[in-house]
Amino acid sequence: LSGTRCALLSAKCQSGKTGTFQSLIKTMLDAGDATHAYVLCGSSETELKKQAVEDTRAANGSYYDAGRIEVIFHQDFKHAKLDVKNALIVVDESHMVQTKMQQLHLFLAKHGVFLDGNPAVLAEKNAFLLSVDATPYSEIAALREDETPFPKHVETLTAGDGYYGLAEYERDGLLKPTFPISKAPERFETLLLDVGPKYVLLRMNRSKANKESETEMRGICRKHGFSVLLYTGEKTQIAVTRAEQKRFARAGYKLPCLEDAPAVTTVVIVRGRLRAGKVVPKTHVGFVWEGANKSKTDVLVQGLVGRMCGYAFGEKKPTLYVPVTALVPDELGQVLCGDLPKTATNLRASAVTNGKSVFSA
Repeated sequence: LSGTRCALLSAKCQSGKTGTFQSLIKTMLDAGDATHAYVLCGSSETELKKQAVEDTRAANGSYYDAGRIEVIFHQDFKHAKLDVKNALIVVDESHMVQTKMQQLHLFLAKHGVFLDGNPAVLAEKNAFLLSVDATPYSEIAALREDETPFPKHVETLTAGDGYYGLAEYERDGLLKPTFPISKAPERFETLLLDVGPKYVLLRMNRSKANKESETEMRGICRKHGFSVLLYTGEKTQIAVTRAEQKRFARAGYKLPCLEDAPAVTTVVIVRGRLRAGKVVPKTHVGFVWEGANKSKTDVLVQGLVGRMCGYAFGEKKPTLYVPVTALVPDELGQVLCGDLPKTATNLRASAVTNGKSVFSA
Protein backbone atom coordinates (compact mmCIF):
# COMPACT_ATOMS: atom_id res chain seq x y z
CA LEU A 1 0.00 0.00 0.00
CA SER A 2 3.02 2.29 0.44
CA GLY A 3 3.74 2.04 -3.26
CA THR A 4 6.70 -0.33 -2.97
CA ARG A 5 6.08 -3.39 -5.10
CA CYS A 6 8.98 -5.48 -3.82
CA ALA A 7 9.93 -6.26 -0.22
CA LEU A 8 12.30 -8.45 1.73
CA LEU A 9 11.33 -10.15 4.99
CA SER A 10 14.50 -11.00 6.88
CA ALA A 11 13.98 -13.33 9.84
CA LYS A 12 16.11 -15.53 12.06
CA CYS A 13 15.83 -19.29 11.59
CA GLN A 14 12.60 -20.73 12.99
CA SER A 15 11.52 -17.34 14.40
CA GLY A 16 8.13 -17.21 12.69
CA LYS A 17 8.61 -16.11 9.08
CA THR A 18 6.15 -18.68 7.70
CA GLY A 19 3.39 -17.50 10.02
CA THR A 20 4.24 -13.92 9.10
CA PHE A 21 4.02 -14.29 5.33
CA GLN A 22 0.95 -16.53 5.60
CA SER A 23 -0.68 -13.77 7.64
CA LEU A 24 0.27 -11.27 4.94
CA ILE A 25 -1.30 -13.52 2.29
CA LYS A 26 -4.54 -13.69 4.28
CA THR A 27 -4.58 -9.95 4.92
CA MET A 28 -4.09 -9.04 1.27
CA LEU A 29 -6.58 -11.61 -0.05
CA ASP A 30 -9.17 -10.59 2.57
CA ALA A 31 -8.78 -6.92 1.65
CA GLY A 32 -8.76 -7.55 -2.10
CA ASP A 33 -5.29 -6.04 -2.52
CA ALA A 34 -4.45 -9.30 -4.33
CA THR A 35 -6.80 -11.82 -5.90
CA HIS A 36 -4.47 -14.80 -5.55
CA ALA A 37 -1.06 -15.74 -4.16
CA TYR A 38 1.90 -17.99 -4.88
CA VAL A 39 4.39 -19.50 -2.45
CA LEU A 40 7.55 -20.29 -4.40
CA CYS A 41 10.67 -22.08 -3.19
CA GLY A 42 13.86 -23.13 -4.95
CA SER A 43 14.16 -26.31 -2.87
CA SER A 44 13.39 -29.67 -4.46
CA GLU A 45 13.02 -31.50 -1.13
CA THR A 46 9.69 -33.36 -1.20
CA GLU A 47 9.17 -33.26 2.57
CA LEU A 48 9.75 -29.51 2.63
CA LYS A 49 7.11 -28.98 -0.05
CA LYS A 50 4.67 -31.14 1.91
CA GLN A 51 5.41 -29.02 4.98
CA ALA A 52 4.78 -25.84 2.95
CA VAL A 53 1.43 -27.18 1.74
CA GLU A 54 0.47 -28.21 5.29
CA ASP A 55 1.44 -24.76 6.61
CA THR A 56 -0.63 -23.08 3.90
CA ARG A 57 -3.64 -25.27 4.59
CA ALA A 58 -3.35 -24.61 8.33
CA ALA A 59 -3.13 -20.83 7.90
CA ASN A 60 -5.23 -20.25 4.77
CA GLY A 61 -7.15 -23.46 4.14
CA SER A 62 -10.20 -21.93 2.48
CA TYR A 63 -8.11 -19.89 0.04
CA TYR A 64 -5.87 -22.88 -0.74
CA ASP A 65 -8.86 -25.18 -1.32
CA ALA A 66 -10.41 -22.56 -3.59
CA GLY A 67 -7.27 -22.55 -5.72
CA ARG A 68 -6.33 -18.98 -4.81
CA ILE A 69 -2.99 -20.00 -3.27
CA GLU A 70 -0.55 -22.23 -5.11
CA VAL A 71 2.64 -23.75 -3.68
CA ILE A 72 5.34 -24.15 -6.34
CA PHE A 73 8.74 -25.75 -5.68
CA HIS A 74 11.84 -26.32 -7.79
CA GLN A 75 10.51 -29.56 -9.28
CA ASP A 76 7.41 -27.68 -10.52
CA PHE A 77 9.20 -24.82 -12.30
CA LYS A 78 9.37 -26.58 -15.65
CA HIS A 79 5.61 -26.87 -16.07
CA ALA A 80 4.09 -24.27 -13.70
CA LYS A 81 2.84 -20.89 -14.88
CA LEU A 82 2.24 -17.69 -12.97
CA ASP A 83 -0.75 -15.43 -13.47
CA VAL A 84 1.05 -12.28 -12.36
CA LYS A 85 -1.93 -9.92 -12.62
CA ASN A 86 -3.18 -8.91 -9.14
CA ALA A 87 -0.94 -11.54 -7.55
CA LEU A 88 1.10 -11.66 -4.37
CA ILE A 89 4.25 -13.69 -5.07
CA VAL A 90 6.09 -14.94 -1.99
CA VAL A 91 9.55 -16.41 -2.61
CA ASP A 92 10.46 -18.42 0.47
CA GLU A 93 14.11 -19.32 1.18
CA SER A 94 14.97 -16.85 -1.57
CA HIS A 95 18.73 -17.47 -1.30
CA MET A 96 18.22 -20.84 -3.03
CA VAL A 97 18.95 -21.08 -6.80
CA GLN A 98 18.59 -17.30 -7.06
CA THR A 99 21.72 -16.68 -9.15
CA LYS A 100 21.23 -15.37 -12.66
CA MET A 101 20.47 -18.23 -15.08
CA GLN A 102 19.62 -20.59 -12.24
CA GLN A 103 16.15 -22.11 -12.10
CA LEU A 104 14.41 -19.62 -9.79
CA HIS A 105 15.73 -16.67 -11.76
CA LEU A 106 14.70 -18.25 -15.07
CA PHE A 107 11.23 -19.17 -13.81
CA LEU A 108 10.49 -15.68 -12.51
CA ALA A 109 12.12 -13.95 -15.49
CA LYS A 110 9.86 -15.93 -17.84
CA HIS A 111 7.01 -13.97 -16.27
CA GLY A 112 8.85 -10.64 -16.19
CA VAL A 113 9.52 -10.77 -12.44
CA PHE A 114 12.95 -10.26 -10.88
CA LEU A 115 14.22 -10.52 -7.31
CA ASP A 116 16.32 -7.37 -7.74
CA GLY A 117 13.14 -5.34 -7.20
CA ASN A 118 12.50 -4.26 -10.80
CA PRO A 119 8.92 -2.95 -10.51
CA ALA A 120 8.03 -2.64 -14.21
CA VAL A 121 5.88 -5.76 -14.64
CA LEU A 122 4.74 -5.69 -11.01
CA ALA A 123 3.35 -2.18 -11.43
CA GLU A 124 1.83 -2.96 -14.83
CA LYS A 125 0.09 -6.06 -13.47
CA ASN A 126 -0.70 -4.66 -9.99
CA ALA A 127 1.38 -7.44 -8.45
CA PHE A 128 3.56 -7.66 -5.35
CA LEU A 129 6.75 -9.62 -4.67
CA LEU A 130 7.95 -10.66 -1.20
CA SER A 131 11.36 -12.27 -0.73
CA VAL A 132 11.62 -14.23 2.55
CA ASP A 133 14.84 -15.56 4.01
CA ALA A 134 16.85 -16.16 7.18
CA THR A 135 20.11 -15.60 5.30
CA PRO A 136 19.44 -12.86 2.71
CA TYR A 137 23.08 -11.78 2.71
CA SER A 138 23.40 -11.12 -1.03
CA GLU A 139 20.19 -9.11 -1.15
CA ILE A 140 21.29 -6.98 1.79
CA ALA A 141 24.72 -6.44 0.23
CA ALA A 142 23.18 -5.42 -3.10
CA LEU A 143 20.91 -2.90 -1.38
CA ARG A 144 23.68 -1.59 0.86
CA GLU A 145 25.96 -0.89 -2.10
CA ASP A 146 23.24 0.47 -4.41
CA GLU A 147 23.88 -2.30 -6.94
CA THR A 148 20.27 -2.06 -8.05
CA PRO A 149 18.37 1.20 -8.68
CA PHE A 150 15.03 -0.31 -7.73
CA PRO A 151 13.33 0.29 -4.37
CA LYS A 152 12.88 -2.63 -2.04
CA HIS A 153 11.43 -2.39 1.45
CA VAL A 154 13.33 -4.42 4.05
CA GLU A 155 11.43 -5.68 7.08
CA THR A 156 13.41 -7.40 9.82
CA LEU A 157 11.21 -9.71 11.84
CA THR A 158 11.48 -9.34 15.59
CA ALA A 159 11.45 -12.79 17.15
CA GLY A 160 8.78 -13.50 19.74
CA ASP A 161 9.27 -13.98 23.48
CA GLY A 162 11.17 -17.15 24.29
CA TYR A 163 12.99 -17.38 20.97
CA TYR A 164 16.34 -19.14 21.23
CA GLY A 165 18.69 -18.75 18.30
CA LEU A 166 22.35 -18.95 17.36
CA ALA A 167 23.29 -15.88 19.41
CA GLU A 168 21.75 -17.49 22.50
CA TYR A 169 23.51 -20.80 21.79
CA GLU A 170 26.83 -18.96 21.59
CA ARG A 171 26.09 -16.93 24.72
CA ASP A 172 25.39 -20.08 26.71
CA GLY A 173 28.46 -21.96 25.46
CA LEU A 174 26.45 -24.43 23.36
CA LEU A 175 28.14 -23.60 20.07
CA LYS A 176 31.27 -25.73 19.79
CA PRO A 177 33.80 -26.87 17.15
CA THR A 178 33.72 -30.29 15.55
CA PHE A 179 36.81 -32.48 15.34
CA PRO A 180 37.88 -35.46 13.19
CA ILE A 181 35.98 -38.39 14.72
CA SER A 182 38.28 -40.92 13.07
CA LYS A 183 41.29 -39.33 14.75
CA ALA A 184 39.70 -38.87 18.18
CA PRO A 185 37.13 -41.70 18.51
CA GLU A 186 37.41 -41.82 22.32
CA ARG A 187 36.44 -38.17 22.53
CA PHE A 188 33.37 -38.71 20.37
CA GLU A 189 32.53 -41.87 22.32
CA THR A 190 32.46 -39.78 25.49
CA LEU A 191 30.01 -37.35 23.87
CA LEU A 192 27.66 -40.21 23.00
CA LEU A 193 27.93 -41.75 26.47
CA ASP A 194 27.26 -38.40 28.15
CA VAL A 195 24.25 -37.42 26.05
CA GLY A 196 22.01 -40.24 27.33
CA PRO A 197 18.92 -41.58 25.54
CA LYS A 198 18.64 -38.76 23.03
CA TYR A 199 18.88 -38.30 19.28
CA VAL A 200 22.19 -37.19 17.81
CA LEU A 201 21.91 -35.68 14.33
CA LEU A 202 25.08 -35.95 12.23
CA ARG A 203 25.41 -34.45 8.77
CA MET A 204 27.92 -36.68 7.02
CA ASN A 205 28.73 -36.10 3.36
CA ARG A 206 30.55 -38.69 1.28
CA SER A 207 34.06 -37.29 1.67
CA LYS A 208 36.85 -39.70 2.53
CA ALA A 209 37.24 -38.14 5.99
CA ASN A 210 33.53 -38.47 6.75
CA LYS A 211 33.45 -42.07 5.55
CA GLU A 212 36.27 -42.86 7.98
CA SER A 213 34.46 -40.98 10.77
CA GLU A 214 31.20 -42.80 10.03
CA THR A 215 33.00 -46.15 10.28
CA GLU A 216 34.42 -45.20 13.69
CA MET A 217 31.06 -43.88 14.86
CA ARG A 218 29.22 -47.04 13.83
CA GLY A 219 31.81 -49.13 15.68
CA ILE A 220 31.24 -47.10 18.85
CA CYS A 221 27.48 -47.51 18.52
CA ARG A 222 27.75 -51.29 18.05
CA LYS A 223 29.97 -51.48 21.13
CA HIS A 224 27.37 -49.76 23.33
CA GLY A 225 24.16 -50.95 21.69
CA PHE A 226 23.26 -47.53 20.30
CA SER A 227 21.05 -47.23 17.23
CA VAL A 228 22.15 -45.73 13.91
CA LEU A 229 19.47 -44.62 11.46
CA LEU A 230 19.61 -42.92 8.05
CA TYR A 231 17.74 -39.82 6.96
CA THR A 232 19.16 -39.30 3.48
CA GLY A 233 17.99 -38.69 -0.04
CA GLU A 234 18.26 -42.42 -0.70
CA LYS A 235 16.92 -43.91 2.52
CA THR A 236 14.55 -42.88 5.30
CA GLN A 237 14.72 -44.93 8.51
CA ILE A 238 13.20 -42.32 10.83
CA ALA A 239 10.47 -39.73 10.44
CA VAL A 240 11.15 -36.16 11.50
CA THR A 241 7.57 -35.18 12.27
CA ARG A 242 4.40 -37.01 13.23
CA ALA A 243 2.82 -36.06 9.90
CA GLU A 244 5.73 -37.62 8.04
CA GLN A 245 5.48 -40.73 10.20
CA LYS A 246 1.78 -41.07 9.36
CA ARG A 247 2.45 -40.76 5.63
CA PHE A 248 4.96 -43.61 5.81
CA ALA A 249 2.52 -45.66 7.91
CA ARG A 250 -0.15 -45.30 5.22
CA ALA A 251 2.38 -46.72 2.76
CA GLY A 252 3.02 -49.67 5.07
CA TYR A 253 6.25 -48.50 6.73
CA LYS A 254 6.50 -48.24 10.50
CA LEU A 255 9.17 -45.69 11.39
CA PRO A 256 10.28 -44.15 14.69
CA CYS A 257 9.81 -40.39 14.98
CA LEU A 258 11.96 -37.56 16.35
CA GLU A 259 8.93 -36.37 18.30
CA ASP A 260 9.18 -39.48 20.52
CA ALA A 261 11.98 -40.03 23.03
CA PRO A 262 14.29 -42.88 21.96
CA ALA A 263 14.87 -45.84 24.28
CA VAL A 264 18.65 -45.60 23.75
CA THR A 265 21.08 -43.09 22.28
CA THR A 266 20.20 -42.94 18.58
CA VAL A 267 22.46 -41.47 15.93
CA VAL A 268 20.69 -40.16 12.82
CA ILE A 269 22.94 -39.71 9.78
CA VAL A 270 21.69 -36.87 7.57
CA ARG A 271 22.65 -36.38 3.94
CA GLY A 272 21.03 -34.01 1.46
CA ARG A 273 18.14 -33.14 3.79
CA LEU A 274 17.16 -31.00 6.80
CA ARG A 275 18.26 -27.69 5.41
CA ALA A 276 16.48 -24.37 4.89
CA GLY A 277 12.92 -24.17 6.14
CA LYS A 278 12.45 -27.67 7.52
CA VAL A 279 10.98 -27.70 11.03
CA VAL A 280 12.71 -30.27 13.24
CA PRO A 281 11.43 -31.21 16.73
CA LYS A 282 14.13 -30.39 19.28
CA THR A 283 12.78 -31.83 22.52
CA HIS A 284 14.68 -35.12 22.31
CA VAL A 285 17.82 -33.97 20.46
CA GLY A 286 21.04 -34.18 22.48
CA PHE A 287 23.39 -32.59 19.98
CA VAL A 288 23.83 -31.94 16.26
CA TRP A 289 27.02 -32.24 14.26
CA GLU A 290 27.81 -30.53 10.95
CA GLY A 291 30.41 -32.86 9.47
CA ALA A 292 31.77 -30.68 6.64
CA ASN A 293 35.25 -29.25 7.11
CA LYS A 294 34.04 -25.90 5.79
CA SER A 295 30.85 -24.52 4.31
CA LYS A 296 29.44 -21.18 3.28
CA THR A 297 27.94 -19.33 6.20
CA ASP A 298 24.40 -19.24 4.85
CA VAL A 299 24.53 -22.99 4.16
CA LEU A 300 25.75 -23.59 7.71
CA VAL A 301 23.16 -21.31 9.32
CA GLN A 302 20.37 -22.91 7.29
CA GLY A 303 21.61 -26.43 8.15
CA LEU A 304 21.22 -28.46 11.32
CA VAL A 305 22.10 -25.54 13.60
CA GLY A 306 19.30 -23.47 12.09
CA ARG A 307 16.85 -26.34 12.58
CA MET A 308 17.70 -26.23 16.31
CA CYS A 309 16.56 -22.62 16.69
CA GLY A 310 13.04 -21.66 17.72
CA TYR A 311 10.70 -21.73 20.69
CA ALA A 312 9.90 -25.33 21.71
CA PHE A 313 12.62 -27.25 23.55
CA GLY A 314 12.98 -29.94 26.15
CA GLU A 315 14.45 -29.38 29.61
CA LYS A 316 17.93 -29.04 28.13
CA LYS A 317 18.97 -27.30 24.92
CA PRO A 318 20.99 -29.36 22.42
CA THR A 319 24.66 -28.61 21.79
CA LEU A 320 25.60 -27.47 18.30
CA TYR A 321 28.89 -28.65 16.80
CA VAL A 322 30.05 -26.74 13.73
CA PRO A 323 33.30 -26.66 11.69
CA VAL A 324 35.99 -24.75 13.56
CA THR A 325 36.41 -22.52 10.50
CA ALA A 326 32.90 -21.18 11.11
CA LEU A 327 33.76 -19.90 14.57
CA VAL A 328 36.41 -17.39 13.52
CA PRO A 329 35.20 -13.76 13.68
CA ASP A 330 34.98 -13.32 9.91
CA GLU A 331 32.46 -16.12 9.46
CA LEU A 332 29.59 -17.07 11.76
CA GLY A 333 30.85 -14.48 14.23
CA GLN A 334 29.97 -11.74 11.76
CA VAL A 335 26.38 -12.98 11.57
CA LEU A 336 26.09 -13.21 15.34
CA CYS A 337 27.17 -9.57 15.47
CA GLY A 338 24.48 -8.64 12.95
CA ASP A 339 26.79 -8.07 9.96
CA LEU A 340 27.36 -9.85 6.66
CA PRO A 341 29.52 -12.99 6.67
CA LYS A 342 32.68 -13.31 4.63
CA THR A 343 31.49 -16.29 2.58
CA ALA A 344 27.92 -16.93 1.49
CA THR A 345 25.98 -17.69 -1.65
CA ASN A 346 26.42 -14.89 -4.22
CA LEU A 347 28.76 -12.88 -2.01
CA ARG A 348 32.24 -12.11 -3.24
CA ALA A 349 35.13 -12.85 -0.88
CA SER A 350 35.42 -9.11 -0.22
CA ALA A 351 31.83 -8.80 0.97
CA VAL A 352 32.68 -7.80 4.53
CA THR A 353 35.10 -5.07 3.49
CA ASN A 354 33.14 -3.52 0.65
CA GLY A 355 29.72 -5.16 0.85
CA LYS A 356 29.71 -6.21 -2.77
CA SER A 357 27.45 -9.02 -3.89
CA VAL A 358 27.02 -11.01 -7.06
CA PHE A 359 23.28 -11.09 -6.52
CA SER A 360 21.78 -10.82 -9.96
CA ALA A 361 18.35 -12.38 -9.82
